Amino acid sequence: MNVKRVLVLSMLALAACGGDKKKEAEDAAATKQVSPDEYRKKQQAFADSVINAASSSKAVVEKLGKGYEVGGVRMRDTVSTLAAKTTCFQNGRNADPYLAGTVSFFAHMNVTGSDVIYVQESKWTSQAGNIVDACLNEASRQWKLDGTFGAPNAYIVQVQFK
Repeated sequence: MNVKRVLVLSMLALAACGGDKKKEAEDAAATKQVSPDEYRKKQQAFADSVINAASSSKAVVEKLGKGYEVGGVRMRDTVSTLAAKTTCFQNGRNADPYLAGTVSFFAHMNVTGSDVIYVQESKWTSQAGNIVDACLNEASRQWKLDGTFGAPNAYIVQVQFK
């Protein structure tokens, strides 16, 4: 009697496994070659989704708590220009040609101007963004903003790279 049960259960198990061929066909379809234009469009859509999902400057300030403010347009534009003048983003693009992301910079202002600027938070499409962050932190040590950019305080400004 036990042998019959084992045979019946074995046959039921084999019958249940008949769907494996469909999975193989689905896997083959999923690995279909994609044209370079289609791939580029997918990567651009992914980059847009990452940039849109990044925390806004205001959200970063709220997360950090009291003592932080969103930097003004002039400060943001200046930091953006300084960041663009570096080769940091290009270095990241050498590792990942489709690299894109958002960087929130911290800028501490005193009465004479900025005394420190660095990457507070970033969100990138790939790990190549870490190369950019490290390079921007190194370059930002040389950046100085005068006292007209803001009252003594800690500011957050956001720059997008695409």
